[in-house]
Amino acid sequence: MIVLSWNRWGLGNLRAGTVLSHLVRGKAPDILFLMETKQTIEEMKTIQADLHYDSMLAIPCVRRVGGLAMMWKPGVHLQVQTFSLNHIDAQIMNNSPTPWRITGFYGRPKAYRKHESWELLRHLHSRDSMLWLYVGDYNEILSSDEKQGGPPRPPRQMEDFRQALLHCGLSDLGFIGNIFTWRNGRPGRAFVQERLDRACANTEWREIYPFARVHHLHAAYSDHEPILITTQEVTQVTRRRRKPKRFKEKWASDPACEGVIRGAWEGVHLTGSPMYKLFEKIKACRMALVRWSQTLGNSKEQIDLKYAELETLTSMNLAENQDQIHKVRDEINCLLLQDELFWRQ
Repeated sequence: MIVLSWNRWGLGNLRAGTVLSHLVRGKAPDILFLMETKQTIEEMKTIQADLHYDSMLAIPCVRRVGGLAMMWKPGVHLQVQTFSLNHIDAQIMNNSPTPWRITGFYGRPKAYRKHESWELLRHLHSRDSMLWLYVGDYNEILSSDEKQGGPPRPPRQMEDFRQALLHCGLSDLGFIGNIFTWRNGRPGRAFVQERLDRACANTEWREIYPFARVHHLHAAYSDHEPILITTQEVTQVTRRRRKPKRFKEKWASDPACEGVIRGAWEGVHLTGSPMYKLFEKIKACRMALVRWSQTLGNSKEQIDLKYAELETLTSMNLAENQDQIHKVRDEINCLLLQDELFWRQ
């Protein structure tokens, strides 16, 4: 089972949709939990169709604030039990020695309302004693080392969070990757980053899934990083690259494409009928585009290289890297748009 949780902070623009689509296609999560969608039910249905999920429960935004969604694949036998503006609680009945429970959670961001988050957590705990995976954006940290920059977190706030998890028998599953999952992106001393997103589970769930891992991923759009939970080893599926035989829509998004076509078109000087000359010009353009496309390299390799560069920059956790991080993110978004056009075509 693969679960992807992400505080997407709005899904209403092309860049956001492209990044999410690429992430889902690459990681193939069985269950997708999204927070801060800022979308209506009808808008989420369109996103669901684009992502090819069979089932969904969506909590609409209120005046373009908030919004949750949980989507799952046809092979996942999931039954939603309860939901609110801050959670979706469900039971999973398949591919397990015993049914278990998954809760997607979005904690209150305001300090004076955080007690409501922990009251909700305790209430959900009281409803069932099943194996439990609790994942999402808690909007709180467990210890001071989970924050860098800005004023220190009041010890009482962190203690309240720890006590809520202890009361419910939940413990943090740890992570692979950079510790911080949220950054404000501001320059200099105003730069702050924290570990707000996490996955927790009770002892019974951990015993059934001892090889479960939580991966902190990287995204080219959003102030939050996605987190990926796998209950077993994930195998990568590789696709064989095919030589292009027709015009690819993604080429048009590259500024150099027009120059290639113009150069090939104007470089053909023939005599003969107008139809013959037109045919030869088109053929010359096609051959030039094929040659040019081979210099672009494999889009997946280019995206992977840029993500590796992004990971290196973010892992340094330096405020002075923010301009370069924004530049690399823009480059990734351009590559993702080209890749999305290819897959849509």
